Amino acid sequence: MKRHQYNDYQVSGIVMLSAAFLLLLAATLLNRSDITSATLFLCGVAAFLCGVFLLTFSKPEPVDARVASLLPVMGSINICRIIADLGVRGNAWFIPGEPGSADVKEFVPVTDSLPPDTIPDFSFVIDGESPGIRLIPDAARVIDLLKRRHGFHTPQGENESFNAVKEIIEDILEYADTAGLSRDGDSVIVSVKGYRFYDGCRLVAGESPKICTMHPCGICSLSACILASGLSVPVKIDYIDMDDATRSLRIIVTLGSG
Repeated sequence: MKRHQYNDYQVSGIVMLSAAFLLLLAATLLNRSDITSATLFLCGVAAFLCGVFLLTFSKPEPVDARVASLLPVMGSINICRIIADLGVRGNAWFIPGEPGSADVKEFVPVTDSLPPDTIPDFSFVIDGESPGIRLIPDAARVIDLLKRRHGFHTPQGENESFNAVKEIIEDILEYADTAGLSRDGDSVIVSVKGYRFYDGCRLVAGESPKICTMHPCGICSLSACILASGLSVPVKIDYIDMDDATRSLRIIVTLGSG
């Protein structure tokens, strides 16, 4: 199995040190005491310093985002297969907790019905007019991390919620190159370009587009959780459009009634 031991900066540093050695060796052997020897000596010193700089400040290559995006794929697919085998067909609702709380519940109804007013703290909800399955959103641990490390607090209102989603995706977590949100009636459109974990999304959607709305993962779950808690209304993802050329997502989030 092929294994990469050096990154580009380390290889460049080794090349520069080798070049410095050759230049200084040439200047020493020529020993002409003229402008040529001086030029070779100065170039050798410059190459040596560049090599040392590159080796000193080089860092290991980060985890390949395309490979990392494949890790949760089968988990999402398997969960949705189990849900479907239980006769559940609806799209997941993301239900906010207490006002000001970032805690969000995920509820998958048997049909495309509204979520119940109260959801018990166990997985299978069989009482009431809207039976279904209660899950923990995939983005729950990411939001916990944002609260601990970055001081994330629940946004209040539409503008703060939109700005929070955009800032987290673009700047804090750097999940994508650009992100934009806009309101369209009872829906919010989340547009993401240059999504770094796009390969995993494409595999999940290739298995079945229904998985992306029945139990959203990754950036879709993160956006839905923030919008639900910030707008204080249940939300669900009804449609996701994907563009392979630009690694882009267009997520249609439907707002429920508070």
